[in-house]
Amino acid sequence: MTDYINLWLDIIENMNNENTYKLAWGRALIEIIYESKDENHDLVIPFVQIAEKMLKYYWNQTYFFNLKQSPNPNKRPILVQETEKCIEFVKDLRRSNIPVWFDRAQQDLMSNPAFYAERISQIAKTLKVDVCWRFKNTKKDGKTVENEIYKLDRSNMHVMFTRKQVKEIKEYAFILSQLLNYKWAQLLEKFNSAPKIALKVKGISDAKIRRNNLSKFKHILLTQTEDGNIIDLYTGKVLEANDISIDHVIPWSFMYSDDIWNLVITSKSVNSSKSNSVPSEEVIRRLEERNKGLVEIVKDPKYHEKLQVAMDNNYVQKFYVALRL
Repeated sequence: MTDYINLWLDIIENMNNENTYKLAWGRALIEIIYESKDENHDLVIPFVQIAEKMLKYYWNQTYFFNLKQSPNPNKRPILVQETEKCIEFVKDLRRSNIPVWFDRAQQDLMSNPAFYAERISQIAKTLKVDVCWRFKNTKKDGKTVENEIYKLDRSNMHVMFTRKQVKEIKEYAFILSQLLNYKWAQLLEKFNSAPKIALKVKGISDAKIRRNNLSKFKHILLTQTEDGNIIDLYTGKVLEANDISIDHVIPWSFMYSDDIWNLVITSKSVNSSKSNSVPSEEVIRRLEERNKGLVEIVKDPKYHEKLQVAMDNNYVQKFYVALRL
């Protein structure tokens, strides 16, 4: 491994983070360099290009998983605030709260060029003031050392990499990006009680966030009825066979998994309106009672075991408490 790449590794490993800005900045640089085609010239990267990449990361982590990027929820980083403005814009435009991947939503944002340009501009200004120069600094023997991993032009708001640096980063892009993902997940664990944070960060990086079709669980959940009637867990109403939907009681955005003990029958209208709302204690109590009844009648050994493990380990209460923290 080259001295230059070792310098990157040293910076990533020893950086001091109050929020996730520097990790997102580093990942954006790696991604932009890896995607660049021209290896015969030095590479100049404008802050606005980095800002777009970082908006994508924060968009997906915020919209899909509601992950906090700093320790104080009442003082959200500017990048998060700008991301939330973009999310609200797309929600209003689509008239839907269903999360969409940033690569799809970007076209919606560009339908209002002035709005989108202003968001990117605000992010780029934040990178100029707080991030671009801090990323290069490490502490050694109590002193701040500025590492020359790129040339920085704050006045013109861009960074520059030599051809040799670009080549080396491309060669080690996978290692660097995986380390940044790991450090990002570590930091998020300090700010969030959600499970599977490392998988969420990696999923966002790999563009693999996909919600599974829950219809395969329907026949298991429908084994439990009241006098032959299908009951909506949330409302207690009898459902028609053509008005059945499967829902995560503890939101998928928190769990990032489809667990039989957390899935219930509801109506299509209730499911579509529920979004990622936190369930009430009464709903949690009903879910626990439902699981006690369901485990007694489910014959499939795979689902029976999962229900029993969830009950033995009190998963419903544990994840509900974590969700509310």
